[in-house]
Amino acid sequence: MSILDDIRNRNAQPTVEPRADILQDPTPVTNITTSQVEQPGEVSELKRLEELLASFPEIAARIPVRLETPIKDELDELCNREKITIETLLEAFYVTCKDKDSTMRQVVKEAKKRLKSRKEAGNIRSSLTKLNNLTTRKK
Repeated sequence: MSILDDIRNRNAQPTVEPRADILQDPTPVTNITTSQVEQPGEVSELKRLEELLASFPEIAARIPVRLETPIKDELDELCNREKITIETLLEAFYVTCKDKDSTMRQVVKEAKKRLKSRKEAGNIRSSLTKLNNLTTRKK
């Protein structure tokens, strides 16, 4: 077979049908053409989906969260086991604790203790950097 025949045969190769997403209706929104959107049934379906989406809470932008390594590992293990995300776990912790004053006070007290410890560690790291910079300049 020549290269030209190979190129011709590539165009004739069978294609795989797009798989059906079980989370979507039988007619996915992504496959709706302009002529379909103009149909009244499709417009009402689009509005229904937009209204349904609007009923869910708005999700804020991601925030970087730095955690102690052993705690991060335990949280990852818990989330993997329960098939949830760390973000949804944090939300659930907050929602569960916010109406329980004694629990919330205990959590805030622990958070303040951890913040103080992190600040102290940050000051030590800063001092080490300054000392290292001074000793390398004298050499």
